[in-house]
Amino acid sequence: MSVSVLLEGFLKEGERAEFTALLTEKFKVTQTFDGFQTIDLTYNVEDPNNWVITELWESKEDYEKYLQFRQEDGTLDQVASVCTDAPSVRIFDIVDTTS
Repeated sequence: MSVSVLLEGFLKEGERAEFTALLTEKFKVTQTFDGFQTIDLTYNVEDPNNWVITELWESKEDYEKYLQFRQEDGTLDQVASVCTDAPSVRIFDIVDTTS
């Protein structure tokens, strides 16, 4: 079953351009992982330091393998270093409502 992943965090003041550039490069690798479907970075229009990453994966297991890679390659530490607190991560099952 496909899953939707929501990551949300708040950047330290002045980090938005660097964060966007970092994720632009990191997302190129993300797209090569088994089970990957889509990924987007969005910023809150009322708080430009509040960001959300939305991802779609074929399964929770595929996402967990990817997350383990990002932990090992240092990406999670890079993201944490420009944020005010640890980002939240939530994983949701996608329910088909078109039937």
